[in-house]
Amino acid sequence: MSNRNRDTPLLSVGHEAEWAVINREEAEQERAMDMALTPSQRIAQGQKLSQQAVSLLAASIRAGRVPRRAYWS
Repeated sequence: MSNRNRDTPLLSVGHEAEWAVINREEAEQERAMDMALTPSQRIAQGQKLSQQAVSLLAASIRAGRVPRRAYWS
C-alpha cells in the first residue's frame, strides 16, 4: 500500500480501494495468527470473545437500546 500524501482523509468517500487493501491485509494477518494458536488457546480466545459479546449485550440492555428479553433469547 502506498504512503502518498492525500488531499482528503482516508475515511472520506473515494478511498474504497485503499480500504479494500487494508481490510484484506488485516484479514490475512488475523488468519495467520489464528492458525498459530494451539487448541487450548483457541478455546480461551473463544471464551474471551463470548464474554465480550455478553458484556456488550448487557450494556445495550442497560442503555435501553435492546429489549430485556434479548438477554435470554
